[in-house]
Amino acid sequence: MTDLTDQIKEVMYRELKSAQRDLGMARFKLGTLLEVFRNNDKLWEGHAGTFAGFLEEERIQYNGAQQFMKVARKFVLELKLSDRELSDLACVNFRILELAAKVITPENKEEVIANLTALGERDARTTLEEMLEGDGEGKERKPPIVPKPVQTLMRRYRELPDDHRLAFLGIVAPRGNNAARQPQR
Repeated sequence: MTDLTDQIKEVMYRELKSAQRDLGMARFKLGTLLEVFRNNDKLWEGHAGTFAGFLEEERIQYNGAQQFMKVARKFVLELKLSDRELSDLACVNFRILELAAKVITPENKEEVIANLTALGERDARTTLEEMLEGDGEGKERKPPIVPKPVQTLMRRYRELPDDHRLAFLGIVAPRGNNAARQPQR
């Protein structure tokens, strides 16, 4: 009976990895298509007044689309990675791939792909940040990209509809504390 359970677990695991890979490949495809739509005779025209408007009309989240396009531009359009290489990268977190897009070149392609497929997310991020710092010898470097809780909260606040923003402000705004708003003497 244990054999059958182990076999079922293995089949389910393979299905999970297959679905994860399919999703990653779909993101590469979506990013490539959006990049082509944006840059080739503005294929989006006629659907909206701006490319951002086109994304909104098509219900494609702007920040996600930008991330997918950056990754696709580098890995698919510039480096022209093979389907096999893209399939290997399809299970890698897209934030890591976005960071890798800043580092990868035709010369270091094999090393970067090997690191991305062999290392866990934290180790891959560390390795890519070290590579990024190594490229910056002699020029001023930006600090590594670190998600900041306040930036995340502000982004989420800006994405709220107006009525939700007003409700939120009604909850967090100071009440009856006008002294806090008046300048001190």
